[in-house]
Amino acid sequence: MRQIVFHSFRLVLLIGVLSLGTLGASRAQVPVGEGQGTVTLEGWPRSLPALLDEMGQRAPYLLPRIDSMALDYRYAATDTSSRWSFVLSWRPAERVLYEGEVLPRREAPRDIRMTNVELRADVRVAGDKQAEMIVAVDSMALRSTPDRFVFNVTVPHDRVFLDTSPTEARRLLRRGVTLDRLVVERMGFSSAQTQRRDRSPDARRRQDEPSRPPSIYTPRTRVYVGWRVSPRPYYVGGRDENGDRKTRRPRGDTVGRTPTADADRTRDPDRGEGRQRSDGQGEGGEKESDGEEGRSGVGDVLSGKDDEDEDDDEDDTSLQTPALAAAAAVGLVAFAGGTVGLYGQGDTPIGLASGYTHPKGGIQIQAAVNSAVLEDGTDQQLSVRALGFYDVFGSRIQPAVGLGVRIDPDRGRDWEPAVSGGLVGNLGRFVLYGGVDVVQGTPEIGVAYNFRYGGNEAD
Repeated sequence: MRQIVFHSFRLVLLIGVLSLGTLGASRAQVPVGEGQGTVTLEGWPRSLPALLDEMGQRAPYLLPRIDSMALDYRYAATDTSSRWSFVLSWRPAERVLYEGEVLPRREAPRDIRMTNVELRADVRVAGDKQAEMIVAVDSMALRSTPDRFVFNVTVPHDRVFLDTSPTEARRLLRRGVTLDRLVVERMGFSSAQTQRRDRSPDARRRQDEPSRPPSIYTPRTRVYVGWRVSPRPYYVGGRDENGDRKTRRPRGDTVGRTPTADADRTRDPDRGEGRQRSDGQGEGGEKESDGEEGRSGVGDVLSGKDDEDEDDDEDDTSLQTPALAAAAAVGLVAFAGGTVGLYGQGDTPIGLASGYTHPKGGIQIQAAVNSAVLEDGTDQQLSVRALGFYDVFGSRIQPAVGLGVRIDPDRGRDWEPAVSGGLVGNLGRFVLYGGVDVVQGTPEIGVAYNFRYGGNEAD
């Protein structure tokens, strides 16, 4: 009897241990953070004629202007990784760059499809930017709306955001992140037909030519250490034995494709992955809910009115004229005040500063832009502010406070306040400044020369 009781106790204890282990394993997979939303891109590129003038023969042979593009996302994070689901849709505008000409869409090749895309998005928590994220698809054939491309990925915390530790990524995902402000790093297009309206004698013959390789446009060359979502995912990092950066492609099954989708593409090559996804099949053959798409906002963003005259205001977002005006104002202040120098901060590193400097303090006008303003590209930003400093502690190191505005037309609003805090080294002829933009959380530096130092000292 005693042995029976003893063995029964051991059995109950074993069952309890196994149950606790199973509960612990299940708990590890319970989502600790989740969220969803839609991030959009509108009116890209800003100006096809300007892009053609800038790139010349290096311009892609086919690039439709994007009226609107929507990336619908949803994620669920555990302690070790996060599962992301994306829905990509796009809508063309009324102008197309084709073989060195900007044409109306009706004269451009028909059946234009997006073949690859690489996007960079700001990662925000409670409205503040915390990191950046790369979302990319290397191979697809996505027609314009209502077609859509659905893809999913599970990624560990050390690769989900750019330049972010796993601990920090887990913390951000737990608090709840939103994606904002898409920037195009790469985008490719192709067309099934190359015939234009009879603009040349051989237009009929060109209709029978084989399809050309995709036309890929890369606005800038940047190297990221992070992850990219695609049917063939990869990420860039590290260096090979020659010191060059290398690209590593992880092994295993591809993401965003299924055996069913591949079989459909074999039977009908023109159908494309975008069409397959629009039929309602997600990864692994899972049905995509039409109601979920309606709630996500992808359809709402892409169903706007047809902008026949949208190119009339293509140049509205250019900051070159305001930047030149700000530089002229800085020059006038330098002539009047006697102090001139260089200034820059995280998002707008190229700038000028000028003002008036006295041993007891002074004031500066600072204006800075990013490289996109100089290149007349996309994602232009301009920062203008006034910085004041004063000898509070009887020292050459003096506290400084700056107030101004930051202009970024590609954001949801055209401008936002800029507030700075830091220290000025008032060293006589040289004035050094170091501080932080408390709104953006980016560092600021400046160096100026006071060529009226002798006169100020006499005062």
